[in-house]
Amino acid sequence: MNRLTELLKATAAMARARIPALRAAAAWAAGWIPDALIASGAGAVAYGAWLVYPPAGHIVGGVLAMAGGVLLARGAK
Repeated sequence: MNRLTELLKATAAMARARIPALRAAAAWAAGWIPDALIASGAGAVAYGAWLVYPPAGHIVGGVLAMAGGVLLARGAK
């Protein structure tokens, strides 16, 4: 039973040591999730327009890319 207790204590210590790294990874991911959702949503809109009429997909995708470029140039997020 003594070895099991030591193993559990060592495992708990390793878990406590990883908590700051996990928090940092979560903060990093939280900063990118909205951007990823916006980009995938824009891709879905362009693909949906392409399904209706193929040239419309390219036009919608270009308009969304230009709008994103303007927002980035202005410093918006």
